[in-house]
Amino acid sequence: MNLHCKQMDLWQTPTYITYMCISNNNGGWKGIKYRYTQWVESHSNGCWENIEQLEEMRRGIKEHIKQLNSHKKLDFSIM
Repeated sequence: MNLHCKQMDLWQTPTYITYMCISNNNGGWKGIKYRYTQWVESHSNGCWENIEQLEEMRRGIKEHIKQLNSHKKLDFSIM
C-alpha cells in the first residue's frame, strides 16, 4: 500500500509508513502531510559514502518538501 496525492507525485512509501501517515486521518490532510514530511526528512539520516551523495539527498528532500508546500491543499489516498 502506497500513499498517493492527487496534486503531485510522492515518494514511494512502505506500507507501514503509509498507515502511519494516514493514522486514521488524525489532523486531516495537514497531519498526513506533517507525518509524510517527517519521513521524507529522515532520508538524510545514517552513514553516507561521501558528502556529495548526502548533499544531493538533502537537495532532493528540500525540493520535494518545497513542492509539497506550494499547494494550498493536498488530497491524500492509499493505493
